[in-house]
Amino acid sequence: MADLRAAVEFCMEQPDEEAKDEVSTSTQTTEVAKPDVVEVERKFVLPDDFEQKLSDIGASFLQKKTLTDMYYDTDDYRLTLSDHWLRQRNGTWELKCPPSLRKSDSQNMSCQYAEYTKEIDIVQMCAAVLDVDGRDIIVDSLITHSNCHKFATLVTHRKSYAVDNFTIDLDVTDFGFQVGEIETLVVDQSRIADALTKIDKLAEKLGFRDLWTAPVLDVSLPSTTTTEAT
Repeated sequence: MADLRAAVEFCMEQPDEEAKDEVSTSTQTTEVAKPDVVEVERKFVLPDDFEQKLSDIGASFLQKKTLTDMYYDTDDYRLTLSDHWLRQRNGTWELKCPPSLRKSDSQNMSCQYAEYTKEIDIVQMCAAVLDVDGRDIIVDSLITHSNCHKFATLVTHRKSYAVDNFTIDLDVTDFGFQVGEIETLVVDQSRIADALTKIDKLAEKLGFRDLWTAPVLDVSLPSTTTTEAT
């Protein structure tokens, strides 16, 4: 990627530089259907003493893991330019794209994304954008038929904590960018605003700063689009 913001957006699952919130949903059937839960999240800049503050509020440590995300598209970036983000995360195919009834809120800059993890759903959604036969049932075949290729690989080291009904992820990329994420689940979109308010209150208690209003970091990216763990 050409600059830090692009790399961070790919790795941190942000759709564009204006989107401050992301709402992810997932399918559970072999058809592209409406999801039944909504994941609400915000991303934040972490203070130096964030782990002590997590301990102070009684957060429980859940796990530590490394995420390797490989992003795929055509030479002319038909997927990403259509806001479709096709990736392999630790070997499993995932797609994030706008839901059919996405609504934007210009006041809080929130946006919604559907997340698909079943390959048949991923193929159907991508085939419509790529204008190829969508009868393939595996993503590997779609990649071959549409001449897609890997254009970025990003490695993120994540620590996850839980407090009340919230999950707090602390992510560090191989090139040194650090970001926090607070997320929770709601059963329908009418509860998103309330969930965001609660997330903001928890972030304030932890001393987290909004990622998109924080000063721009002066971090140099590697010379290639691929970063590998050392």
